[in-house]
Amino acid sequence: MGKMKANRKFVEGEEAVSAVIGVILMVAITVAIAATVYVYVSGMVTPESSSKTISAIQDSVDTTGHNATYKVTDADAGIDWSLVSASTAAGSATLTDINGAAFTSGNNVEVGEYFILEVSTAGTYSFDLIFSGDIIWTSPDVAL
Repeated sequence: MGKMKANRKFVEGEEAVSAVIGVILMVAITVAIAATVYVYVSGMVTPESSSKTISAIQDSVDTTGHNATYKVTDADAGIDWSLVSASTAAGSATLTDINGAAFTSGNNVEVGEYFILEVSTAGTYSFDLIFSGDIIWTSPDVAL
């Protein structure tokens, strides 16, 4: 029996953490590390943007009629021309198809398509096309 006491040497005055507290601390540390990894990884994944955009280049300018013709070079799917409006810093502008007619419902923006932006008075303008409340395209300044 004397040998068993030798194996169980305890230093008096020192206190240890109980096994239950030790397990709780290990679980808390594991949860904190997992949360940190989740936040780091979720920051790398960018959600798909819900806003739509188009790109267009100027094709021609008619200073007499105060309008400019543009050709669509890139467009997101699902942009209906009938829901697109045009504006300038000076107010609204008229948006029409290549024949000067208003776009009809169900006519989606397509690459290679032409559109005309027209204002009532001469000047230098930058046009914004607006779809669902968002600006989807802004033109460079054009003198009309």
